[in-house]
This record gives sequence, C-alpha cells and structure tokens, in this order.
Amino acid sequence: MDQVSHGLPLFVWWTGLVVVVAGIPATALWLTRFARRGAEVRGTVAEVRVARRHGADSVGLVVRFTDPATEREVIGTPSCGRVPLAGWPGQPVSVRYLPGAPERFQIGPQTSSADAALVSLLVMTLGSVALVLTRWTDPGAIATSAVLAASGLALGTAGLLNHRAGRHERRARLREKGVLVPGELIGTFVVDGGAEGAHRYHPVVAFTSVGGERVTGVDLCTHNRHGYPAADGLPVAVRHLPQDPAVFRVDSLQRRPRPGGPLRPPTAVELLAAVLCCGVAVTLAATLPSR
Repeated sequence: MDQVSHGLPLFVWWTGLVVVVAGIPATALWLTRFARRGAEVRGTVAEVRVARRHGADSVGLVVRFTDPATEREVIGTPSCGRVPLAGWPGQPVSVRYLPGAPERFQIGPQTSSADAALVSLLVMTLGSVALVLTRWTDPGAIATSAVLAASGLALGTAGLLNHRAGRHERRARLREKGVLVPGELIGTFVVDGGAEGAHRYHPVVAFTSVGGERVTGVDLCTHNRHGYPAADGLPVAVRHLPQDPAVFRVDSLQRRPRPGGPLRPPTAVELLAAVLCCGVAVTLAATLPSR
C-alpha cells in the first residue's frame, strides 16, 4: 500500500511522523542549550537604550561582564532568549553563554528543559492529530485522534491556567506590597497582533524607585489598542516592588476593573474538575468507536 488516504503518499506521511517525533524534541534541545551547557557569570547593566523605529519604541539592555576564561571584558546586547524589557544602569544580572563564545549570551529567565518538554509534547500531540486524521476512514485512527486531541486540550488548558495564575500573583504582589512613585511616559511598545487593529500597545516608562535606581522599561501588564500620547515626559503614577523595581505597573493608565472584580487563579477543585472532564473525554473517545 503506497497511499495513506486521498492520494497522500506514504513517504510524505512517514516524513511528517519523523519530523513530529524527532524534529520537535531536537529543536527544543537546541533552544535550551544555554540553560543546559552555558557557563554562568555575574554581569551588570551598563545602559538601557530606547530606540524608535517605524513609530514604535523598543527597549534594549547593554550588559557588561568579564569572561573568566580569557579575563576579557565583554560589552554587548543579548543575542537571543527572552530578553528583559526593563532595567537600570548598574543592575546585577546573570549572564549565560556557551564556552568559547562569550559574545553570544543570554540574560533573564532561561528556557528550562521542563518548559521546552511541555511545549514539545503539546506540539507533538497536535501534530500527531493532524497525521492520524489523514487516515480518517480508519475507525482506529479516529479513536487515536480523539485521544490525542483530548491530551492536547488538557496540556493547553494546563498551560493557560498556569499563565493566568502567574499574572494574578504578580498583580496581587504589586497591589499588596507595591510602592507608588511618580514616573514619565517616554514611548510606546507595540506587540504585533498579526492583523490590522489587533496590535497591543504597551507604555514605555521611566521612574526613580524608592532605592534610587532610574528604571526604564515596558509595562506589559497595561495595554490598549490605540497607543499612547507621543509627548515625552507625560507624568504617570508607577507602582513597583521595593525589592525588585523591575516588577512595576502604571497605575494611572490601568483599564477599568471588570464588573465582577479582578480575575482570580483557578482553585484546586476547578483544576480537578478540568482533569476529570479531560479523562471522561479520553475514555469516551477510546470506547465509542469499538462499539
């Protein structure tokens, strides 16, 4: 049999299977190479740059550190990774780079193997659904697709709930322990939504923390769909954590609270109910085709 279904060549199906099973984990390992094999040293932020391009502003950190192997001082910007969008001159940071190549380095949160494994598992699951669905005339393939789809739904739901809980915790910390200081609106950071009218505009602010640090960064908690005034130096109120000024939010630009109050993280009962629902869906998908 040289066809899977509807004219799909068998070698194409096997190629897709190899990409899903081997290519995605290999990509995940490549993305986590700094966290797994990189050397870690302490560095400091030398400068926080705000650059304007095509009507939008970007924030970049210039980092200074010393390579212990060569005793050479390196000054540059992170070449990859999740670069922080807030900082201040003199801020201590952890720098990770591969041995022998200190010019390419990462700072900020590292992509751990656990995070990459979860994302890889989700993508592999969705990819497997697409592959198995090419054999939609086979009852066994239909059952397998249903099970894989339920697994992908459970993984995606768990990731969204975890992200929502993290955002709620951040807001709660700012509300309970944050200190209010005056600041200035100096620009607009744009997140491309992929379509006209779908962009998210975040304020770029500068403020002096209670500890004396001159912080410049993007408030990713506040956004709108129309942008912010272009006038530099517009006064705003900024609430930040005293022990970590990089965690802040612009109070005067917050959106109005929802009528039902702020969003809360899911409870243990809600998480258990979601898992049980996924389990029921998997069981039904596995048993119904066999009847």
